[in-house]
Amino acid sequence: MPAPTHDTNTDANRAIEALTVASKTAAKHRKDKVSTVVDPICNYAYQNGLDRQQLEDIVDVVTRKTDLDQTTCTNLVKNLYPRQSVSPQVVIRIVTGLGQGQTKPSLATQNALLKWLIAVLDVLEDPSVLSKLYGVLFNQLDVLGTRTPLCHLLSLITRRKHVRPFRIQQLLEMVHLTGHDAALVGLLHVFKDYYPDIIIGNAAKSRASLPAPSHDEWRQRLQAIQEADADRAEQLLSQPGGFKVVRRGAKRTKASIVPDVHTSHAGPSSVTLEEIDNADGLVKNLDKIELPNQVLAALKDPLFQKYLILNPSDAALRRIELWLESYLREVVDAAANGTPTPPHLSELLQGLLTYTQATKTLLSTAQVFLKSYLPLWNGDRDSDAILGLVAYCPIQNFQAFRKSILEPAEQAVISKSGTDDDYTRIITLYTQLTINWNLAANSSNGPSPPRSPPLDGDAAQNFALLTSHIHASILSLLVAYPPPPTTAITSTLHHYTTLASLSSTTTPLAIPPSHTLYTLLFQPSLATLSATCSLLATYKRAFESGQHAATLPRETTNAFNGYLMDVANLLWRNRALTSHDPNALACLCTPPLAARLNAYLTTLPPVPSTALPGNAGPVGSSNYVAEEAAATGTGPEYTLAALFGLPFNGLTAAMALAAFRRVEDEAAAAKAAQASSPPLQHHPPSYAAVRHPPGPVTQRSLHRVAKAGGLVPELGWKAYRVEVLRWLVARGAKGMRDFMFVTMKDLMREGLPGAG
Repeated sequence: MPAPTHDTNTDANRAIEALTVASKTAAKHRKDKVSTVVDPICNYAYQNGLDRQQLEDIVDVVTRKTDLDQTTCTNLVKNLYPRQSVSPQVVIRIVTGLGQGQTKPSLATQNALLKWLIAVLDVLEDPSVLSKLYGVLFNQLDVLGTRTPLCHLLSLITRRKHVRPFRIQQLLEMVHLTGHDAALVGLLHVFKDYYPDIIIGNAAKSRASLPAPSHDEWRQRLQAIQEADADRAEQLLSQPGGFKVVRRGAKRTKASIVPDVHTSHAGPSSVTLEEIDNADGLVKNLDKIELPNQVLAALKDPLFQKYLILNPSDAALRRIELWLESYLREVVDAAANGTPTPPHLSELLQGLLTYTQATKTLLSTAQVFLKSYLPLWNGDRDSDAILGLVAYCPIQNFQAFRKSILEPAEQAVISKSGTDDDYTRIITLYTQLTINWNLAANSSNGPSPPRSPPLDGDAAQNFALLTSHIHASILSLLVAYPPPPTTAITSTLHHYTTLASLSSTTTPLAIPPSHTLYTLLFQPSLATLSATCSLLATYKRAFESGQHAATLPRETTNAFNGYLMDVANLLWRNRALTSHDPNALACLCTPPLAARLNAYLTTLPPVPSTALPGNAGPVGSSNYVAEEAAATGTGPEYTLAALFGLPFNGLTAAMALAAFRRVEDEAAAAKAAQASSPPLQHHPPSYAAVRHPPGPVTQRSLHRVAKAGGLVPELGWKAYRVEVLRWLVARGAKGMRDFMFVTMKDLMREGLPGAG
């Protein structure tokens, strides 16, 4: 249920103000019908519920004598859906409005208000407020018109332990003294529903018997409104800065395996978590805080989690693990036997993940559970929670971890799940696991996390083994058939971008394998090409930082320089798939394969005519005059080495030509403006009207157009390609620009605008 917007809330407040005015104005003196105000209020209350102030304002209206008709009052009471818990002020205002008198509302309204109190009994902010008003309510029993709902309410109160049983006898004696025998029989029937020990005999039931229970529809609507508000409050309080115990309101009526925070038996010198409402309070009272009754509440409550982080308690941790051990054993047994798993498993796993993310430590019980459950898991149920817990497994002997946890998780997701996002979920797991293990490896010299297993082997070695496994797994996913979805490609790029930022003396910089990089580079997607170039630019900056460059193996540096050279040759230097330059790998294209591709090019149709337009027509003329015959299929720029550059590349060719057309259009507009301005001399200005012919822009075609008097004769080959990079950046593909800026020395010296 969406939260009420500011506008709808403001409109509701204005309508309530208008209702207050209308309630004090006689019907014949009102300008508009009262329904024009009441209907929007009721609709708003039904959809969003009423906040505390709105509820109090409406209750103030319906609990006094007004000029509103009975239908309007009843309609308002029926739509009093409180968004939060009902404050004691509202309850007191309703109770003080009961009885007979000139200022009291009608008995029908009082009946409706009493039934409303019965319906909201479970969402009172202070349930004891009605018990404190017991005497006031009891003294209203002489009003026959409200006796039935009042007896119902009193019967609910008398079930509380602090109300003495003799109250029932006093109640019956009082009714008997009033002389209303029929009412006495009705009251007996009322209390018999709550106290079966009362014997009535064969007396017929009267109309004063127990009223029908409140409509389930009204209660369900109330619960939906309060749960939606509780969700919004929980999301707000669950933020990392939350320093207040989460209260779920109406959610407490739902079966939940994770309890709220409640502390009983606090001593006079101790403080409970419920009393903390800010960071200062938590810090000042850290040593005085009493543990809540059920430590399992730490799985969801952010304040409890902060307390356990700042003040670790072995006893509390052990209590959590003992409970989890028993419950999770039932889960594993049920999965092994093919029987239904225990209820609330999803809620518990999500709570366990929330606790783990807050403390950055996976409980040993959870790791034991993963080893037993993952081979039985279907790869889909509670996937986010299960894979999230796997990502927080502490750094350990990689071979044992791979065999017991990582491989079962991979096989469950890829082989058993069969959903569209299998690859994406696995790569996301790799990324989070890499981050956590990298942090643990670089912190291995410090104190070990609580309850972490002893590390078998060097931390850096285990991290390197994990990285190698991920390299191989990602490559197998990328070359799988059918091809992975775009989300998996994006997740792969995100993984390696993250990996580029994790280098240290303990965990040196790890680059993607050559097959993975070139698989990404030749994906049929401009977004992927741009992101791959951005990834290489990120790695280039990491290499140039010099922090740990001396510790990198020489082969790693040479391989990365080969990546840079290949991409520069591919997109900028018209030397695609060649290995003549130092460290160049030719994008792993072998010479025999390159020869076959060049032979294939000779079989293609000729390049479109490179004719130049005539000079005689006006600016923008499209009349072209052929200068030479159509080129053959092996023209000077129709070669394999040039076909991947920005003007010819299938992903960028259209944008490259559009960028040049914009430059020509701007030049044409400037010349047209110059021609239309008053001349400084008596002879008319002369200007060229030659445009570039259709087809890719090349260094040779630029020279020919400039020689023929083109619109932009000053635009050189490099300047044109810079314009293409800017055009791509303006359309969201900035990766090529970033790569060229950190790679090409001439662009670095000139400082390509907007790069970096």
